[in-house]
Amino acid sequence: LEQRGLEAMLQRLLVVSSLSRMAALSSSASRGMASTAVMVRVEIEEARVPKFLEVMKIDVEGSRKEPGCLRFDLLRDADQPNAFVFYEVYESAEAAATHKEQPHYQAWADFKKEGGVLSQAVATYEGLDVVRYD
Repeated sequence: LEQRGLEAMLQRLLVVSSLSRMAALSSSASRGMASTAVMVRVEIEEARVPKFLEVMKIDVEGSRKEPGCLRFDLLRDADQPNAFVFYEVYESAEAAATHKEQPHYQAWADFKKEGGVLSQAVATYEGLDVVRYD
């Protein structure tokens, strides 16, 4: 009986937590604070891919800990193994700007300065229906 009661209480906590998060996101949207999504596509010199992956591990892990970062994914092109996409979603444009001031972002910025990025394309989007995945 005690185990069932504990399980029921945990389920209620999860539901309340999920509803609170959804309300917070909905509240931000209703105040005109749309989330900002960024997609970055890069092509990396093949010899620099191992170093790139080391650097991006630092950037991805640090970015996911930022309070304003809703998600940060690193994707590899299935047909071109030296091409990657960063899919980033932030609570606001301000949070996206703050991201570029973080030490983990500097690892990526330093990598770019060292060379090895053959091409980079950046596109920014307004998030209309975004859910944070923890």
